[in-house]
Amino acid sequence: MKNDSRKARREADRVAQAAREAAGLAPGAALPAERDQMPAPVAAAPPAPESADTATPESATAPAAVAEPAKDAETDPKTEAASPAPAPERVHRAKTRGRALGLVGSVGVLCLGAAAIAAGSVFPPATAATGTPVALTSLPAGDALASCPATMKLFTGAGSGVDPEFAPASKDARTGVRAAVLSDSAGRIPGTEMLRNDAGVEATIAPRLSAAEAAKATGAGADGTSERKGAPGAVSNYAESLTVHAQPLGGVQSLVSAVRSYSAADGDLAGLAAAGCTAPSAESWLTGAVTTPGSTAVLNLVNPSASVAQVRVDLRGADGMVSAPSLGALAVAPGESKSIILAGYAPNEKALSAKVTSSGGRINATIQQSTLRGLVPGGVDYLGGSSTANNTQVIPGVAILDPKLSGELAKPAANSDAAAELVLAATSAEGATVKVRALGRNGEVPIPGGGEVVVASNATARMPLGGLPAGQYTIVVEGDSAVSASVKMVRGTKANEPIDLAWAGAANRLGSENLMVLPPVGRSTLVLNAPEDTATVSVRALGADGKLSATRNIELSGGKTVALAASDFGAGTTALVLSANGAPGYASAVVQDGAFGIAAVPVSDAALGSKGVQVLLRD
Repeated sequence: MKNDSRKARREADRVAQAAREAAGLAPGAALPAERDQMPAPVAAAPPAPESADTATPESATAPAAVAEPAKDAETDPKTEAASPAPAPERVHRAKTRGRALGLVGSVGVLCLGAAAIAAGSVFPPATAATGTPVALTSLPAGDALASCPATMKLFTGAGSGVDPEFAPASKDARTGVRAAVLSDSAGRIPGTEMLRNDAGVEATIAPRLSAAEAAKATGAGADGTSERKGAPGAVSNYAESLTVHAQPLGGVQSLVSAVRSYSAADGDLAGLAAAGCTAPSAESWLTGAVTTPGSTAVLNLVNPSASVAQVRVDLRGADGMVSAPSLGALAVAPGESKSIILAGYAPNEKALSAKVTSSGGRINATIQQSTLRGLVPGGVDYLGGSSTANNTQVIPGVAILDPKLSGELAKPAANSDAAAELVLAATSAEGATVKVRALGRNGEVPIPGGGEVVVASNATARMPLGGLPAGQYTIVVEGDSAVSASVKMVRGTKANEPIDLAWAGAANRLGSENLMVLPPVGRSTLVLNAPEDTATVSVRALGADGKLSATRNIELSGGKTVALAASDFGAGTTALVLSANGAPGYASAVVQDGAFGIAAVPVSDAALGSKGVQVLLRD
């Protein structure tokens, strides 16, 4: 009885489906004759499949929580005897449905069989839905790194490509790397070392703690109070690049910072230069290099990682992108340094920017800039990688000379570029229209000649700042497209005597805790500003004995630039710990030495905790 009923249903459904196809109807749609005689719908559960032969796709994918359906009345003998005889039309439809269900069931069995052969199981393995977010996998915090460039060197090679020849700067030149690290709240000093490129230890600031001890998370000292302190390292006179490593404590990166300083009173490289030591990066923007006659710009690439870095250098000059195919694929091995004379690729540029990107190992990129005006030293400094290119850039720590003195220094033809100026690089083919604000000690100061500059497509442009009144400034750049920016500063006393140059780069906003190590030479001035609203910056000084001073709160408002001498925070200050609340606040330090030396020092980024990354597993 059951088999006959199934055959009848299959045959009836086959005939009905053929009629639907001839009428252009969708599968399962009612035929006109059926719609005219179709009874009112009655809610009924679908028939339960009795075997794999009669299973349909619907029954195979039905949720397990659905109640067991009632038996099909047409296949139950008792129900068949008790029910009135169906009308011929209904019998025909039932038989047609039966044949269609049987046909679909057979196809389903064939499909399942093929899947079982291919996959080794009747049901294929479950896969994630398209677009389903992948959870983050937490990675433990690694060593905090601060990579320092090599000291200033005199270019002596005649080549114009990679790896030129150098000589020591001068006999009286002084160079050094000063580093400092902060403890956790329990007073534990993380293991901190200065490593050379060959991974050899140049100096140990604090011995490394055991892995078990370093992994402990402690929120305070034994008595429940903070025992925060620091460990300033001795100044290292090592002339090549160094990388400071500080181990994490309690799953959080330690706060470490370092600075490379150079000073010389005579020789071709007379002047003061300082470079903040930064973590290696996959992308850096360096803005403001000069390659005119008498000026030398050397791009130094250092790979302190354990992986080979594939590096690309894109140059932007006054007229746009500079063609330099040989800089498109530079391999820098672990622990290796490469030097590139930029004038060999972009000569006679009064302002040149470089975008350095790397894959694999991360790179520390700096530009050593020096100028010789005939026989008179014309300035030295490092151009460090600025913060990521953005529509808004804030450059604190800009020292401007008196306009009259600035004009006298720039009068001789050889000194024509010895003037303070803002350098901007457009980072796309769109170019950028930029509005510039100069914020002095009393707020905004009008910029002579207007505060707007148009930067051409992928080009580098300059805007003079020498007409501003003397003082410390914060320069705010706001463009309709992303730009990188820096300010060139000048210091000197007479046009025919040595002049020094310095570049201040765009800064990141201060976080909950930042560390700035001060150079062991010169006089440092802390420069602060909150351009848009009110902020409070808390400052603590780290002494040579490792003790932190009491907190000093500095209120910032009205776009006023605040300048404080480092000596105001106590004698023997080696570093400053900065914390900001309220509106975005920015900081930098201006360092002056002797009659003409000048340099700028940035604030290090805040420490990182454990990182989350997406891990995708693929066949």
